[in-house]
Amino acid sequence: MLAFANREGQELSERAGKDQGWPVLRKEYTITLESTGLINGCSYTDGSDIVTIGPTSTPPQVGWIISTSGGSNATAFANLTTVLSVFGSTVTLSNTATSSGSNVTMAFGKQAYDFPTDFNYIINQTEWDRGYRWQLLGPISAQEWQVLKSGISPTGPRRRFRIMDGQFYVDPVPYDTNILVFEYFTKNWVLTAGGVYQNSFTSDTDTSIIPDDAITLGVKWRFLEAKGMDYSQAFKTYTDCVKRHLARTAGARTLPLGGRSPSIRLLNQNNIPDVGYGQ
Repeated sequence: MLAFANREGQELSERAGKDQGWPVLRKEYTITLESTGLINGCSYTDGSDIVTIGPTSTPPQVGWIISTSGGSNATAFANLTTVLSVFGSTVTLSNTATSSGSNVTMAFGKQAYDFPTDFNYIINQTEWDRGYRWQLLGPISAQEWQVLKSGISPTGPRRRFRIMDGQFYVDPVPYDTNILVFEYFTKNWVLTAGGVYQNSFTSDTDTSIIPDDAITLGVKWRFLEAKGMDYSQAFKTYTDCVKRHLARTAGARTLPLGGRSPSIRLLNQNNIPDVGYGQ
């Protein structure tokens, strides 16, 4: 019965459809991009993997990548050149310079970011850059990613993302510290007596944040099925219950039959002047 309850909770927690899942499981996550910002006065020598950087309040970190956007002008290094070590103003890179440069503006940034520990799956088209106030493009495909990272292509003004290797990748490599945001569904549908959220029942005092009757009816039809008994009516009762809860908890928009929207109109003929528009 415990196995049935955990299986049912797992299945219900991933229920999507037109109602977009359980609102109680929706969360918002923010990522603060990490970068040095633009560093003036950098220099390097042809054939060397050493860069001497100018004064900066945020030195590059091991694993960060040279940014090629926002005014960073490190054209002497191959794409995805990575920081191997940092000692004061001396930075050792994974690639050597193909030319020499002095008083060059450079930037280093972190490309991949961890998901929250309770991450289950992302809610599509909720990915935004709040610094630039534009929606992120993506998720881009593996082929598109390789074009950007391995081919010759323009960076462009928009920021893109890809989910890979259990992390959230951004392109181009950031030169700023903007805040990115997206919504996701948590995998934790169980609440312990101590107030800790987790993804399965492990104690008699654990409770589900998904409606209890949906869990109970799910356990019932699964038990009947496992015992080879008729579970058709139990399954129908269960599905009706789940649909009812999802429809009510998620809320719904109204559909005006008269063709007029009941929402607040920010701009229409009632608040636009007849003359002098824009003055």
